[in-house]
Parts: sequence; structure tokens; C-alpha cells
Amino acid sequence: MKILMISTLNLSKPNGGTAHFTSIAQGFRKYGHTVDAIIPDFGDDRAAHELASQSFDTITFSSNNFSRFLPLSKTSINSLAQFFQTLTLNINSYDWVYVRSNILSCLIALALRLKGIKTIITEHNGWFSEELSMMGVPFIFKRLLNFVQVLDASLARQVRVVVPGIQEKLIDCGISKDKITIIGNGTNLDLFYPIDREIALTKIGLDPNYFYLGFIGDLELWQGVETAIEAIPIICQQYPNTRLLIIGEGRQLEPLKKKYSDRASIQFLGSVPYRESNLYINSFDIALLPKCGLSTIGFSPIKLYAYAAAGRAILASNIRGISELEAASFVVLHQPSNPQDLAQKAIKMMSDRDYLNKMGAAARHYAERHFSWELVAKKILDAMPEID
Repeated sequence: MKILMISTLNLSKPNGGTAHFTSIAQGFRKYGHTVDAIIPDFGDDRAAHELASQSFDTITFSSNNFSRFLPLSKTSINSLAQFFQTLTLNINSYDWVYVRSNILSCLIALALRLKGIKTIITEHNGWFSEELSMMGVPFIFKRLLNFVQVLDASLARQVRVVVPGIQEKLIDCGISKDKITIIGNGTNLDLFYPIDREIALTKIGLDPNYFYLGFIGDLELWQGVETAIEAIPIICQQYPNTRLLIIGEGRQLEPLKKKYSDRASIQFLGSVPYRESNLYINSFDIALLPKCGLSTIGFSPIKLYAYAAAGRAILASNIRGISELEAASFVVLHQPSNPQDLAQKAIKMMSDRDYLNKMGAAARHYAERHFSWELVAKKILDAMPEID
């Protein structure tokens, strides 16, 4: 098949979102398909050439010039640019068009339909209105956000959602269950893999005599990092040589640093290059995923899959999309937004280093069988049959 992929992500900046998009493209190509892309122009010819050779057969860049005239987010701006570009390009030769959804990606789907293209699959990674309300967007916009997300799905032939909760929302809004396929996220098993603890700590410059709990990712409210911070004093009462490593940036970084940076047991390491994140993850004796909110939607957490691929024991919130993995024996669950319960579960895990090692081995084994992007790509292809 010949597949066109469209995204508003700046793919020159390696992170979980860009890895998601490019890894799916690479998976499609591994199965013998031609994959082209329409993505934003990120102004780096060398990076563009490297990206094209690794992930796509050809790339068409959409302009960022709207940013000088419209007070919109970059994602919205790029969707507007891609709407007009889609109308002008000769793209009728594609068997399928794969669109990564955002709040204005319905415009891209609309442009495709105006061009007579019906074989569209849209990817929904979240429920916009709930996520943006947690980021402070006024509740009055909730109905509008729901409308554009449902419109995006209604214009598609197939809809890929990463968790059952999004499927349920779309069905409640009138989208046929038959066109929705639940396909979770994945991880790069070559980028994330186990490293000896001493080696990882030495390279980072951390004292191996401490026990490290760690979180890596965007510091947003729904990540629940403050729950972990508030649990540390309880843990330190029993294990004084405990440290919490917090790696990443986001809207919560400065407020958290201002409130907690005077605590010796808390270390804010800031952002690290995506390609080096595996080294930092391997410094965690216990990897944390204390998510909160979005309980009706759930999560398909790329971070958890990276933790597992790196062979980490994981302590995570008992929340939809995570709790289902408890039976796999590499995840211990704590009550969301409950520092006392997180601390108690961590203390129990810390008491048995052999148990943690077994959890880590089980995590890597499970990731190899269930979390590869190649497997995700195969499932998506199964939802995109060849059209006569």
C-alpha cells in the first residue's frame, strides 16, 4: 500500500510524541509499504534529510508562516496550513491517509474528504476537552472541543484510539463502534533497554549508596508528581538514604521547584536529551508513574512502556490503562493522589532487592512481547485493509 501520514508535530525535536509518529511510519515501511508525510517545516535541511531517510519515503513540509499573523498555538497554526496544503496537493494516489489528531485536525480530514479521499484513519491519543480543562482551558469551551473531536472521527473511515475510554466517549457521541479500533501505544526496544545500575549512576554522577525513585516526563498536573514528592518524607523515615529524581520540564516544574527544592531528598534534574533518557531511567531503582485525573478515559502510557523496556520495577497509580498490567508482575499499584499509600507500597518494594530485580526482568520480557512499535504498526495495518 501507499500511505500518507500527516502530523503537526515538529519531528526534529525527539520526544515521546515524535517517536510515536516516526516509529509507526518505520513499522509501516518494515512491512513493505510506501510511506510519505506532510509535516511542519522545522527549518533544518540536514535534520529533514536524516528524518526522511529513517522514517519516510518522501516528505512535504507545511509552512509555519501563519504564526506571524494568528495568535494560535503552533499545533492549530500547522493544522490551518495543512488544510490549505492538502487542498492543493495531488494526493489522490494514496491507499490510506493516517492523521494524528489534534484540536483542529478535523480541518485536515475535511480537506481530504473535499479532495474525494475517504480512506482516512485518524489517531486519537486523548479526549481533548478533559485534558485541556486540566491545563486551565475554561470549561465553556468543552462543548466546542467535543464537537471538533467527534467531527474528526466522523470524517474518517477508521478511527484508532489508544484506550477503551476514548472509544466509549466517541460511541456516546454517535460514532459507530465498528469503525473504531483500540490499539495502544508502544516503545522503542532498541532505545530503551536494561543497563547495569552502577554504570548508569556513574555516568550520570549519582551516588550509588542512595536508593533512587524516579520520574521522567512532562511535568503536568495529571502526571501526579507532587504525590510522589509528598510520599518521600514518609519513605525517608524508614529508608533515610532515599532520593527522588524528577526529570523533565513542563508547567509544573517551576511551582514544584519553588515549593520543594530545599528538600535534600528531592533532586530536579531538568530536561535531558531524549536519546539519553534510557540512561536516566536505568538509574531508577523504582520507576514512578503516579498519574491522576482522566480516570474515565484512562491512559496508554508510553512512559510505562519505556520503563518496562528498560527493565525497571514500576510503582504506578491504580488507574485505567495501567491497572490492567498488574497481573504481569512488574507493576505495583498505589491509590491515585495518595502519598501515604504510595509510600507504603514503595517501602514494601524497597525491602526486597531480589524482588525488584525479578520485577525488572519480567518487565523487559513483557515489553519484548507486547510493547514494540512494530507490533503497534502491524495492528494499525490490520485496521487499514487494501481498498479496491
